[in-house]
Amino acid sequence: MRSYFLPLAVIALAACSGSPSPAPDESATESSEAVSPAPANAEEDIKHFLLQEYPDASPMQYALAWSDLNGDGADEAIVYLITPYFCGTGGCNTLILTPAGPMWEKVGEISVSRTPITVMDTSSNGWKDITVAISGGGGASGNALLKFDGKAYPPNPTVAPAEMTDKTGAEVIAEEPVMTKLEAETPSDG
Repeated sequence: MRSYFLPLAVIALAACSGSPSPAPDESATESSEAVSPAPANAEEDIKHFLLQEYPDASPMQYALAWSDLNGDGADEAIVYLITPYFCGTGGCNTLILTPAGPMWEKVGEISVSRTPITVMDTSSNGWKDITVAISGGGGASGNALLKFDGKAYPPNPTVAPAEMTDKTGAEVIAEEPVMTKLEAETPSDG
């Protein structure tokens, strides 16, 4: 048995070395500029934020992306929420959250939005402009451009100051995003 182990170990190690990674294509480079990896423990913090901020909305599903929207070196969280509490015929809510010490601060609570959500190269008041898809509810369909006003992104993408646009930026949340389920923990009887 020992005589078989050594050759198998050598083969396994050789297989791990692998071949060099292929060069990234241009679209992957564009996307990686807008979407950054999550900071350590940040997704857990976002889950706690959602459950504390919206206790009546549970159970919910969310899609999450990270992008440094204000150029300070810290990623903001872009959260697309799906729950009957937030969704209607016009769409669901999108949150833009910025780190505020150990907590998160809302700089965008955008109603009646849909995916895809993109981050533009243009900025307003030091924050990147974003687009959300809009449709349903009897209104216009297309992409709405949302500009930061110095305090927040517009809360409703179907009315001014949001504006319709044919342009989109780097996609951070896809049209059919991978959703994560989130429910409040039920107290145990014990």
